[in-house]
Amino acid sequence: MKKLIFILSSNYSGSHFLSLLLGSHSHGKHLGELKNIYKSFDAVSCYICEELDDCRLYHDIKECQKQDLYKELFSRVDGNIEFLVDISKKSEWFENFIPNSEYDIRLIHLVRDPRALARRWLMRFDEKQIGLRERIKQIRKKPLKIGKLLFGDLLTVCIYKWISQNRKIDAFVKSTGLPARMITYKELALQPDETLSSICEWIGVDYEPGQKDYWNFEHHGTQKKEYEWVREKGGAQFFDQRWREFLTESQTEEIEKNRDLQSLLKQFSLRFSPEGLEHTV
Repeated sequence: MKKLIFILSSNYSGSHFLSLLLGSHSHGKHLGELKNIYKSFDAVSCYICEELDDCRLYHDIKECQKQDLYKELFSRVDGNIEFLVDISKKSEWFENFIPNSEYDIRLIHLVRDPRALARRWLMRFDEKQIGLRERIKQIRKKPLKIGKLLFGDLLTVCIYKWISQNRKIDAFVKSTGLPARMITYKELALQPDETLSSICEWIGVDYEPGQKDYWNFEHHGTQKKEYEWVREKGGAQFFDQRWREFLTESQTEEIEKNRDLQSLLKQFSLRFSPEGLEHTV
């Protein structure tokens, strides 16, 4: 049976990175963010072909019925492809395809260190001038935390954004009853061979060490151009910890000691380490 690998995560958690590594397997194919490609066809580009209309994988895909997307994509890839990797991230997209007895569907909850995401989100809030909008959004999601979210700084908003997104993903994953794995960005970056080997075994294929050098393979669909710096730094083994220079000591402490965050990490059997989140068992 053909397999679909759905990756759920917050933005900037490394979903493209993981998908490219998995999609570099001889029996796998990276799709990118299928949700964005399908819903915003004219505004999204293919990393290889640029224009989606010129892409051999995605041309005319907007004409396809949503429920037939994966069937159509399997028909466009080589016959030896056993699994497709979709990094649409959002449960609202994936729930359209569950249950589906035609495919073996597996879910990966990819978790990024909230310290790293706080850096990226704070930068985005400033760049896009959307801090107030994000504050209001989190207040609506967490009305019982209105005091902290209304009067706290934007770092507090980041903390509860991380909590709400990962709690929602976890609830969705559990509700499906499908085979699922929780992977941390730290595991992926610092232990790529062990982590990818474990995932491949779980998928049902043999790990191929060449997967780590994803840039040696042709990947259609979405791919973040800024991932070029990963290749320049030595590939999968390079671990992004730019949050260390960005966050102050007091900001780091505020994240690490937040009780609601600590409670959720305990639920996930995760804990902070100097390098990132790690499993406790």
